[in-house]
Amino acid sequence: MGSISIGVVILNWNGHVDTIACLESIAAAAPGPGRVVVVDNASTDGSVAALAAWAANSSMPRPTIVRSGHNRGFAGGNNLGLALLAQDPGITHFLLLNNDATVEPAFFGEVAAAVEQAASVGLLGVTIYEGAGYERVWYAGGPLPNARAVTIHDTLIPPSSSGATVPTEFVTGCTMLVSRRAWDTLGPLPECYFIYFEDAEYCLRAGAAGLPILYAPRAVVHHAGGATVRRVPRPRSAYWFARSRALFVRRNRRGPALWRTLAYLALARPVRAAVELLRGRPRLAWAGLRGTIDGFFPETRA
Repeated sequence: MGSISIGVVILNWNGHVDTIACLESIAAAAPGPGRVVVVDNASTDGSVAALAAWAANSSMPRPTIVRSGHNRGFAGGNNLGLALLAQDPGITHFLLLNNDATVEPAFFGEVAAAVEQAASVGLLGVTIYEGAGYERVWYAGGPLPNARAVTIHDTLIPPSSSGATVPTEFVTGCTMLVSRRAWDTLGPLPECYFIYFEDAEYCLRAGAAGLPILYAPRAVVHHAGGATVRRVPRPRSAYWFARSRALFVRRNRRGPALWRTLAYLALARPVRAAVELLRGRPRLAWAGLRGTIDGFFPETRA
């Protein structure tokens, strides 16, 4: 991969089986990354011991395992790994990779080829497949959150004639390549988001800083989808989504765009809560409402 060296950050929380599958896909990739860091976000399922045992018997260069003293959320956990990689002058690009994702064997070579074509890239996304047989495109670039503060991914892969990269606005944190230039310019992911929307704000900041945001169609990842979230009670994940959504709006929307989103949420959120109540799910109804309130007025959260 020439002068390009990719450092990978994988965040683990009570999911060592998925994380090991992710690591095995990296071990099978040729060429491989320059370095791999696994951040354990205060797991309670024996993940650290399981990961260490796997690493001791693996043929790939041993990953660095970092233990967080507490669950720092998506941004906070990944920032630990990013900061560690940033101390290594040999690493030119940092890759956030979900632990429930696996890379194709040619992945790192395709990413390097894309970066070589677009040396000024700030953030880079890749094609992500999901579904039982990974037959469905989940991400192929896409815009920033719309007026409803929802991110809708593109799912049509551009033709090969489009080149190694195409411009986009949004790169999902599921698989996000961050150049060293972008890291030096933007700094860490925003830790005010425990989970959700930190990637959207990071992309918004990258665009405002003039950093190119690109999508590399030929670099492919398979994503199981939501493995970590499924280990969390549904009301809790609904709370964090609603809170992060409202927080994103409060921090990043101004003028008419802000008022359009506020008007939508003022109507949609109570309706959604009413639907959940009718379905006999009062905790889910309250979680969405409380999350929205806490996102707009964080000082109200105990």
